[in-house]
Amino acid sequence: MEYRKLIAIFALIFLALTARAQESKVALADSTAEQLYNAGDWKQLIIFGNKCIADSIAPSFLRFKIGYAYMVTGNYKAANDQFSQVLDQEPTNSTARLYAYYCNNYLNNNLAASYHAGYLDKETLKSVKLSPFGFIDAGLETGIKLPNNDQRDNGFFERFGLSNRLSWRLQLEQSVIFFKQNILRGGYIDHKNQIGHTDRQSEYFAKIKFALNKDVSLIGSYHYLHTSYRSNISISNLGLLGIKYTTRYVDLQGDMDFGRMIDKTLKQYNAKLDFYPLGNLNLYTTSRASVLNLSGVNTFIYNQTIGFKVLNKTWLETSATFGNLDDYLDTDGLYVYNSIDPTKFKCGETAFFQLSPQALLNVNYSYEKKTDIYHNSNYNQNSVTLGIIWKF
Repeated sequence: MEYRKLIAIFALIFLALTARAQESKVALADSTAEQLYNAGDWKQLIIFGNKCIADSIAPSFLRFKIGYAYMVTGNYKAANDQFSQVLDQEPTNSTARLYAYYCNNYLNNNLAASYHAGYLDKETLKSVKLSPFGFIDAGLETGIKLPNNDQRDNGFFERFGLSNRLSWRLQLEQSVIFFKQNILRGGYIDHKNQIGHTDRQSEYFAKIKFALNKDVSLIGSYHYLHTSYRSNISISNLGLLGIKYTTRYVDLQGDMDFGRMIDKTLKQYNAKLDFYPLGNLNLYTTSRASVLNLSGVNTFIYNQTIGFKVLNKTWLETSATFGNLDDYLDTDGLYVYNSIDPTKFKCGETAFFQLSPQALLNVNYSYEKKTDIYHNSNYNQNSVTLGIIWKF
């Protein structure tokens, strides 16, 4: 019994000394971080803070200072990660919540920003002009497709989109889309007074996003297409279900498209990875792999996009898509590649210009390799699209 008592006493002494040593380390970390914070030495604060975390010294006040240092140096992804961990320890920390809102806003992650805004007090919400219901943005796109094929006239595309908040966790995006192209076949002449040789398509698209928490969101979309060609009218109904998970530098998404594309059964399985190596929109990549099953026939399609900031308020985005894009669905089911002639390869360049805090202008050029289904021959197509987004 005496032996056991001695062991217990020594164990208690050891635990007390360990706790005191840990308290001493935390106090030293607090003092050093405070000095660096007050001096505005953000780089050294980040280095020191990460070393403390590696040594298992990670109190919420230290993570908050590291997060602030990341935020003022433009690494919004890393900053958001630190503020999120502060909120895990202190859910009522309103300053960390506000900074998490700003970080997600700077990353164009409206849903996560809205999620954090839902925990802010009324005065703060009034200062940032936010409410649980309201418009997020409106967009307009118009484009022309220029086929290098004398059997195809130019194609014309228009889209109007509107996004709004239905609650702090729920957002709705809607679009109406119109497309028109005259298709010529050998000796046929296709003028507006001759019916039956024009490919026309009217579409309605709706997407809902719901934030389960600050890192995980659910996605659902519906796409209705009304297609008329050579006096035939077809209706297509397509849906999508997916989930998105946000981490420190990488966002992951898995989703599935399904439905009827005219007379075909469509299933498309997608996996997407967004990477922000600098923690902001100065450099980012998107990789998306898809398996399209069209009436039992599988096709693999891969898209790679890289975007970067080239000048103040100017970004460039380069993309390429490989595979047979016949009836391929892109951007969570918003864009449907169901033209008369299938696309075998596509690449393009988009320039974004921030005209004002509310207005973003984009100009896109795309090159496509296409196949003429009536003559079994290949041709090139060039497209130019002009768009503008207005943020409310």
